[in-house]
Amino acid sequence: MDGDVAAARIAENNRIFRDANEQISSKATEYGDPVERVPFLCECPRPECTTIVRLTPAEYEAIRGDSKHFFTIAGHEHAEEPIGEVVSRRNGYVVVEKDVEA
Repeated sequence: MDGDVAAARIAENNRIFRDANEQISSKATEYGDPVERVPFLCECPRPECTTIVRLTPAEYEAIRGDSKHFFTIAGHEHAEEPIGEVVSRRNGYVVVEKDVEA
């Protein structure tokens, strides 16, 4: 796949899933943190991926603190190449820094 096409696809996927995860985070906050781990959508570029990543609200906010950081389920980080680079591995998920507009 052409690098520009891959970058565009990843950027669009980032936007879609980031918007959905922002709505999930907003609802979790609205309900006063009734659960310890909130189900978020994996932010990998695989179009068929609907994998759930359970994060605490604090984990989610820490990732969102850097607009270039996204999370994927462990094993999906390879789909980020060559656009993304793993910056952290956590229990069950990976934080990837993506050099694309999201």
